[in-house]
Amino acid sequence: MVHPQIAAFARLAKENTPPVRTLEGQKTLISRTMHGFGYDAVHDEIVVTGPLTQAILIFRGGANGEEPPLRVIQGTHTQILGTGYGGLDRVSVDGVHGEIYLPISTGQILVFPREANGDVAPKRVLNGARGAITVDPVHDLLIVNGRDSMAIYDRTASGDAKPKAVIQGPQSRVAGLNTVQVLPSKGLVIGGCDRARHPSVTNAVCAWNITDNGNVPPRWAIPIQASTGGYQASGIALDPVHKEIIISAPGEKEDGRPPDGTVNNILTFSWPEIF
Repeated sequence: MVHPQIAAFARLAKENTPPVRTLEGQKTLISRTMHGFGYDAVHDEIVVTGPLTQAILIFRGGANGEEPPLRVIQGTHTQILGTGYGGLDRVSVDGVHGEIYLPISTGQILVFPREANGDVAPKRVLNGARGAITVDPVHDLLIVNGRDSMAIYDRTASGDAKPKAVIQGPQSRVAGLNTVQVLPSKGLVIGGCDRARHPSVTNAVCAWNITDNGNVPPRWAIPIQASTGGYQASGIALDPVHKEIIISAPGEKEDGRPPDGTVNNILTFSWPEIF
């Protein structure tokens, strides 16, 4: 059985290169079914969910081995609710404004102060928003990548606030993904497109302008499945320094595994056009 861990690899790692460090073990409190985590580059912290324990775990950026979290957000006052699989599996952090964003199974986004610890209530709650989330701290926006839409809110939206814009429709090609990213310097949001069989896996990764609205086609796209012979995008990370995008990619059994038979992979594409 695969045990839960966070593994760090060298940027140029290939094939079966072992990780340079791993965060794992009972003292970490890391559990199964996490499908994305956040990194706070401002404070050098890793933020990950504990789906089976209804918690948010915050580690130092260089954490290694069986190292306990710096802080744990957990308890009845947090309003954190999820399921054993597929709930509480994604989290995002805004280091500029010091906030952690957690979508929960009831279709809400809970927002906590970055330094929250213990059984604390969220500072605000946004209703009716489902999907992977990220924050554009420059344009002060919250982006939610749902199954077939990219909803864009004011960053501080709460309650029943409606999105400022929604990128959606056949020309937009928007589809769900476990993570979504922004590139504020270029005014871009990068997420899933061309839906695969699984709701959180896509056949491509696309970039839209942060000001887009409606049935607008993406500005750029990488056809992951077509270019790799079977892999599909699950999560993404951006490396602006090297003008690359890093993609976690499963080989979905329902759609046929890639020729090499490998189930999971990390793919790196050069994408200078968006940077």
